[in-house]
Amino acid sequence: MSALLRHTSTGTCLAALCVLASGCGAPAPSLEDLNASYEQALARTAPMAAVLEPGSAAERDAFARIQDYFSQTTVDSVRAKTTGVYAPEAYLNDTLVGVDGAAAIEDYFARTMERASLLDVEFLDRAPAGNDWYVRWRMTVEADGLKDGQPVVTYGVTQFRFDGQGRVLIHKDFWDSGSGLYEQLPVIGRLINRIRAAVEDDER
Repeated sequence: MSALLRHTSTGTCLAALCVLASGCGAPAPSLEDLNASYEQALARTAPMAAVLEPGSAAERDAFARIQDYFSQTTVDSVRAKTTGVYAPEAYLNDTLVGVDGAAAIEDYFARTMERASLLDVEFLDRAPAGNDWYVRWRMTVEADGLKDGQPVVTYGVTQFRFDGQGRVLIHKDFWDSGSGLYEQLPVIGRLINRIRAAVEDDER
């Protein structure tokens, strides 16, 4: 079972990237590499981080820009808005990839939207923690190859860190990409559900 799980994890990540992100040209990063890039970004951006006071105009403006960015997102909106939302030194980790720099983040989201007909994120609530903020959200995605083109709705939390201009330095998603994406893919989704059922049977 463990070998099958390892094989499935690699396959699902590659398939998901082919559907929504960078295409099939590059291998998916390992969990160890993703964790390392996140930890490095936390250390690298710490000297640039600014505190957004709860209830301040700076806080409201920063989150209004991010909410607008992820509302009815398109390739054109990504190209027009990314540099106003993400700092040049920004880091993105959406549980699938780790991306450094606003230019690379722009390209990543633009490629994603070439494959998705809808990406809409609604911020539900948020809370500060030191220099960072944590936001709970609801995401709706429509894309060819996901649930026969029907909307897929998932929930998650994102850590945001901002610079002195209210631009994002850290964007780290905490999201069940298995339920949110992989299980909606044909064949792979059925395989994951079979594995989950087998694991649940073993635990009974």
